[in-house]
Amino acid sequence: MFYYVMTRGDVLRYAIAFALRRARKIIRGLKDGLTEEERYAVADHVVAQLRERGDPWRLNEEARSADPPST
Repeated sequence: MFYYVMTRGDVLRYAIAFALRRARKIIRGLKDGLTEEERYAVADHVVAQLRERGDPWRLNEEARSADPPST
């Protein structure tokens, strides 16, 4: 089984890229939405900028996984 450990920065990057799917609604003059490559480029830049600020968010730490649903 393949197991990938995501850092807090990875989770933030994914969340930002996901949120940018509908960016054309807030960016004036953007007729088409951002491509997936463009969304991840923006997300990567945001995470890099946050890391340059001393990283009080601990973006390199492993993200906590969600607890499995109880039955």
